[in-house]
Amino acid sequence: MWSEWWNRFLASDPSLRRLRTAARVTLSVALAIAIMLPLLAWWGQPLPLAMIGAVVAINSSLGVNDPDRRQQQITNLLMPLPAAFALLLSILTAPWALLHSLLFLVVIFAATYIRRFGPRFFPLGMVAFMGYFFAMFLSPQLPQLPALIAAAVAGALSAFVMRFVVLRDDPEGVLERGRRTLLAQVHGLLHAVRDVAEHLDSAQRRRELHNRSVRLNETSLMLENTVGQLDTLDEAGRELLRQRLLDVELAAENLLTPLMRLVDHPSGGDTVPHAIGALLAVLRTEPEEIREATRLVAERIEQQGSVEVAMAVRRLGAGLAELADATGELGGERQVEEAPEPAEEAEPSDDGETGLQRPELRMAIQVTCATALAIMLGQLVSPNRWYWAVITAFVVFISTNSRGELLVRAWQRTAGTVLGVVAGILVAAQITGNTLAEIAMILVCVFLGFYFAGYSYAVMTFFITTLLGALYGMLGTFNVAVLEARLWETAVGAAAGVLAAVFVLPTRTRSLVRDNIQDFLLSLRDFLRGTGTEISEQGTANGLQESMRELDDALQRVINSAKPLTSYRLRSLRSQVQRSVAVLSGCAYYVRNLAVALSATVDMVDDDTRNRLSELLWALADAVESMTDEAQVSFEAAMTSAHRTADALHDIAESLTDGPTSLHRSIRWLDRTAQVVDDLARELGAATPEKQPIG
Repeated sequence: MWSEWWNRFLASDPSLRRLRTAARVTLSVALAIAIMLPLLAWWGQPLPLAMIGAVVAINSSLGVNDPDRRQQQITNLLMPLPAAFALLLSILTAPWALLHSLLFLVVIFAATYIRRFGPRFFPLGMVAFMGYFFAMFLSPQLPQLPALIAAAVAGALSAFVMRFVVLRDDPEGVLERGRRTLLAQVHGLLHAVRDVAEHLDSAQRRRELHNRSVRLNETSLMLENTVGQLDTLDEAGRELLRQRLLDVELAAENLLTPLMRLVDHPSGGDTVPHAIGALLAVLRTEPEEIREATRLVAERIEQQGSVEVAMAVRRLGAGLAELADATGELGGERQVEEAPEPAEEAEPSDDGETGLQRPELRMAIQVTCATALAIMLGQLVSPNRWYWAVITAFVVFISTNSRGELLVRAWQRTAGTVLGVVAGILVAAQITGNTLAEIAMILVCVFLGFYFAGYSYAVMTFFITTLLGALYGMLGTFNVAVLEARLWETAVGAAAGVLAAVFVLPTRTRSLVRDNIQDFLLSLRDFLRGTGTEISEQGTANGLQESMRELDDALQRVINSAKPLTSYRLRSLRSQVQRSVAVLSGCAYYVRNLAVALSATVDMVDDDTRNRLSELLWALADAVESMTDEAQVSFEAAMTSAHRTADALHDIAESLTDGPTSLHRSIRWLDRTAQVVDDLARELGAATPEKQPIG
């Protein structure tokens, strides 16, 4: 029982990333406070000024995401500069309310717009906004500015120490945690299959099985992105690791077909759950032990008269052994070499967009309008607490790309605040006056808030609002009216953000989904066309991992942008989007298997067969391209060409006298890829229902 819950925990937090991030943030805040509280007491400055150090520590821990470690370190050390500049501006203009508010809007616009210049400027803009905001919150005087700057420096250094020294993501640690996470994901997948076997009519359990498969792909994608940031591995080591991660992912995903055939077998009965349970028990052992356990289970089932079920169990056992081989290789010895010095930071690319076409400019205008409206409405609710409306209007735009995403985020923030206000009142009533308990509660809320940040924005908001109860108690300003004002100001800020998203340069969610689907199709086209060209010109198919991961990245963008439509819309609209996403996921799945099969096939066949493989890949690329704005030929013409070439390949495969070969496997995955391309064309309205699948 404990092992199952531990696997669920590992599967929910790939490589323990959320746990380590929350620990870094919390320890950074604790270290900054530990440095600043005695320093401020010695300095004769108010202790609440240490909050600036905590804010900079949080932003430095979470916001710094440059491509390599050296650039991350530079950005981390630069964090106090925009914070100090914003603090100075806020303090100097505080006596003039109108100028103070107008300058705040300028800071907000600049902090949002500068992210277009690269990943370094996103955290620098955020910390500038937070510096100005907390100067309004704390109302410091000019003589206190040196203490505030010292707190900002302490916060940045604390985050630096925790991220790059104490809790550094070393390659061996990341890989070992990633291996455990992938295995836990597979355990979760198999447990989901057993649940389906025990409840054959449960649609909910089948959806859970699908969700488990999706999370497995997301975990693999996250780990491969992490591999690219490991500066102690050379490029050859990174490529080998990416291939091993892909092998594990495909081995796990390829279990689903024999598993579901076994589950849905008419004569399976109670045999299936017991068979799967027996194989689950040996999943962590050596491949040979899995094969032996599979043989014993299959023989016992065969003796009971279920020959077909026994055959399905043998296929399942072979897949599990293949998975064990893949995970064993993932955990094997790796050569770690010192990486070459990173290249100079690349200049931001100019994508040709100008003016209001730039998403950064559009968002900056939206955020500025939203916060201006929040200032006006917030002052009507509470003249002294309106800045809470402003921060809500600002943060609901962070990491949102459409008005649907913003609506969801605004609702989650408001809901989390409502519950957090209640919890904050209860917490503050118990610990106000006990400084140690207040600091401990603040740190606990910081940890839980940022641990659940990637899981639920509403849960994060709940803990941050609860934290405010303890914080106001420590500042000596707590009363129920303060948290009530926080609640109403949050609602006002969320409403301001929604109004700006809907009426000021709106980006419709369905339009964003369509754009992301087109990007996915173009990535699929490039993969198919590039693979065909490599086979034709070089006679190999070994450099496919990068293109494949670009395809997976594009798929994740589609899935993320479609969440507001698949989770919060009417059933008819939700089903339509879900169908499209499911077909796209099928495309990515078949293409991943095709890439592995082709790598082994092209070395084993003659030039004529390689040319036909290239022609089929090019025809499929043309068919995919016909669904985009860059279409050169019609879908029907492209698929007709694909049918003709596929028939020739089938004839070649059937002429082989020996058993199934790598060519047979490649043709099978090509057939399935062509089928799902045809399904996608019908889903997007690019083909007529009469079209037949290849093969």
